[in-house]
Amino acid sequence: MNAINILNLRKSYDGNTNALNNISLSIPKGEIFGFLGPNGSGKTTTVRILNGILSSTSGHAEILGKPVNEHNLELHRLCGVMTESSFCYENLTAEENLIFFGRMHGMEEKLLKERIDFILKRLELLDIRNKKVQALSTGMRKRVSLAIAIIHNPQILFLDEPTSGLDPENALNVSKLIKELAEENEVTIFLCTHQLKYAENICTLYGFINNGNILGFGTFDELASKKNASLQLKIRGKNISEKFGLIHEDHNLYSKSISGDAEVNAIIHNIIANGGEIYEVVQQKWSLEQLYFMYIKGTADGALL
Repeated sequence: MNAINILNLRKSYDGNTNALNNISLSIPKGEIFGFLGPNGSGKTTTVRILNGILSSTSGHAEILGKPVNEHNLELHRLCGVMTESSFCYENLTAEENLIFFGRMHGMEEKLLKERIDFILKRLELLDIRNKKVQALSTGMRKRVSLAIAIIHNPQILFLDEPTSGLDPENALNVSKLIKELAEENEVTIFLCTHQLKYAENICTLYGFINNGNILGFGTFDELASKKNASLQLKIRGKNISEKFGLIHEDHNLYSKSISGDAEVNAIIHNIIANGGEIYEVVQQKWSLEQLYFMYIKGTADGALL
């Protein structure tokens, strides 16, 4: 059973223009799914429908086999949500916020106390557990919001820019926690972010959306394959024959599209065997940013040529 299934989901706010155009997605359990697209592309609308905040115009969506808008109370227990607009009660302390939201989810008191202690320690918030949220920095508030989202051990976690506003050390800590949740607890992460480098480092599955349409869905390699975004071999050397299929780009720089390590080994062996000289060899892979722009704009900004 997939964690999230979306089939022909359509949403129109005015009856004329579609914010979502019959999109379909199937996300397996334990994946870190990066939902990527420009502002206004349909990301937030999709997340709101999946969380029962909005109703779709047509189509079907389900979480862990339960249809959205039919089991919303149960779905809220299965899901955790942290958006950029997520709020805490500012006149309560960090711990009081966690107690409040934990009780809202019906958590037993002993389990709630243990969970609070674990999360505060894991997110390095023990020192401020008794401070009111209004006195906390932006980064600390962000971590408290994440703590609230995971207090009840959700099976699906919706995150919107989870590391924005965090210093590098805390951003790394949050990213590590997200990976652990997915790998060790099979929590499915539904991540919306504009930080493409961050998404490339943490996500296992991607969906590109623009103007309410899904333009690409799959793993990095699957998405790259659909755009023929092959590896590029760059060789710095001289006396390299054209018969090996390399393009002479500059004075001592050659390049060639390749399939992988085995082909590289054969090329290097043949060059040397035929009297060529090699000073440096680099395999260059397309970045997620280049792939993203290829899908969204039809051109890869800064792409390897």
